Amino acid sequence: MKIISFLLICTIPLFCASCSEEARYDINSSDATPPGAPVISRYEPLNGAVRIFYTPPTDADVISVDVQYTRKSDAKTFRFSTSYFSNSILVPGLADTVTYELELYAVDRAGNHSPKIVYPVKPLESAILKVKREMIIKGGFDAVFVKWTNELKEIVNVFMEYTFTLNNETRTLTKVFSSSIKDNMYYITDLNLPPDSPIKIKYWTADNYENVTDYVDTVQVFVLKDMEVPKVDPDRTPYWVLPESNTIPLAEKGALVRQVFGNTADGRIDKVIDGLIDENESLNYMMTEAAHPWSLIIDLRRYYELSRIVTHQRHTDANTDFSSVGRGGYYRSGNIGQYRMYRWDEETNVWELISFHKIEMPQGTLSELEYNKLGRAGDMAYMYPDDPRYTKPTRWFRYEALSGFSNNYAAGTGGSLSEITLYCKPIE
Repeated sequence: MKIISFLLICTIPLFCASCSEEARYDINSSDATPPGAPVISRYEPLNGAVRIFYTPPTDADVISVDVQYTRKSDAKTFRFSTSYFSNSILVPGLADTVTYELELYAVDRAGNHSPKIVYPVKPLESAILKVKREMIIKGGFDAVFVKWTNELKEIVNVFMEYTFTLNNETRTLTKVFSSSIKDNMYYITDLNLPPDSPIKIKYWTADNYENVTDYVDTVQVFVLKDMEVPKVDPDRTPYWVLPESNTIPLAEKGALVRQVFGNTADGRIDKVIDGLIDENESLNYMMTEAAHPWSLIIDLRRYYELSRIVTHQRHTDANTDFSSVGRGGYYRSGNIGQYRMYRWDEETNVWELISFHKIEMPQGTLSELEYNKLGRAGDMAYMYPDDPRYTKPTRWFRYEALSGFSNNYAAGTGGSLSEITLYCKPIE
């Protein structure tokens, strides 16, 4: 029988262990007398887990209270252990909302086990079941759009097997997403398929305790198509126009929002639409000290049904490594972490909100080079992230900066931006 053990770290400071250490047996003691068993008082059902409350035995040589259960599906036994100082123990990894029989017992310094107390418990719905049930999958722009909410913020692994036909060849690929954050939004990208070609998706979820759900095999989606909004015409004459800094574009139609002003030698707002990103020492970015929120307003000079935006951050940062392999200023306080997007509605003469977007901090421990690659790739967002589609035709676009990345996206930081690229419905 395979037993998988987990140590649950006690939050009591370690120096407390010395308080009664003299009264405890030596680790090599020949004592063969088992300790008394814990006395269970109650349990608290949690999502995919339970917490058992108990009174520990009074034996002087008890070092831990352990609990174990055997999973019926594969006969694997999972064991969890906590300090003798604690009066409760958390038992995670309970994926199903069924009754589990847990075995609780004490362990002494000589390795003796108390009699096992068999205790039935029933957890609440686990994260992997909840995520599987509430998964949102839709066709995106040359992509499959995947979204879920993980209220419990537990590690959930999502497996997606997708099948499509390209050039008369049927292909099946698998994508895996792993996350412990609350709000998750991912894309299976580079699906250069015609809009009438179906993608069939089968997915399932798993946790880190080897629990795996049944798969869902009923999802079929179609991609949407878009194209980059041109910034210049074929002879390099600019299409896009930036109204003058600190003026109010469309004031004659009742608009009240001012164009952001740049300052210092590297504060030119025209750098945001020149098709170049800031890297190494190019200084190809705008910078402002304007109070948040501030707006960058673009006259696209033609009407487009917008689909996506890609923003590029400032890389140059004198206090960091901004070489070709360094992180530089990527995902730091000088850059924009949250923003809103608007279109000018010519029927109502108001700035109509399209959506709000938060650029998530990269997860995990990343190297300088990994941050560099993410920053150079840019941060993409859909105009309508919950329902991929196009905006109404619009000529005027407004980017409203709300905050930087530091202090959990607190306002007051984030005055730099390197480039904005927009995408739209293909033009016939």
